[in-house]
Amino acid sequence: MMRYTFEYRVISSNSKSEFSQEADSQEEAAALIVTRIADLEFTDESDIKLGKVIAISKKVGDNYVACDGCAS
Repeated sequence: MMRYTFEYRVISSNSKSEFSQEADSQEEAAALIVTRIADLEFTDESDIKLGKVIAISKKVGDNYVACDGCAS
């Protein structure tokens, strides 16, 4: 299991941020994260523009470590 950190933008306010999602693949993370971001931002899923993956981390024990060579 990996943690994928995505950039995102809230369309209505044009605010930008980042958020991460634990998943088995980048595609699975992307499918799950928009709902979580919309809840966090108190907005509709259609108001979220998901950007690129900016980091991939691998779980080691109870922590996540940067995974520069991880393929999605």
